[in-house]
Amino acid sequence: MGMLDIADGIKTRLQTIHGLRIFSTKELPDTINQFPAALILPGDTRYTTDFSADADYNFRIILLFSKADTPSAINKMLPYIATTGDQSVVAAIEGDTTLDSKAEDCKVITNLGIGNTVWGAVAYLSTEFQIQIWANN
Repeated sequence: MGMLDIADGIKTRLQTIHGLRIFSTKELPDTINQFPAALILPGDTRYTTDFSADADYNFRIILLFSKADTPSAINKMLPYIATTGDQSVVAAIEGDTTLDSKAEDCKVITNLGIGNTVWGAVAYLSTEFQIQIWANN
């Protein structure tokens, strides 16, 4: 599977979180107007030389919650950062580690905490997840 297929698989898993607006790699918007919103971006890729998966992909999921000058939105982030629950990104992704048959396996490896992300010249309150994916092409 290619990177765009994997991004679509991540989107499929994130669609299990009610109310989350999700933008896959091939459909990233210039501006964000509704929250929370998830952006699926490719990260670094490691190509393997053994007989396992063809590549070790890393993807970033950036969740945007509001403009950065709205710190009260931090409380809205916490259920998404949790490891369990209906809004948990970890639970959504790891509910099907094949990403709807788009990967061999995957694991959410980190959450980078609460910070700011600039998108379309606007700073948003955000959090970022990194997902490691093993896939054959």
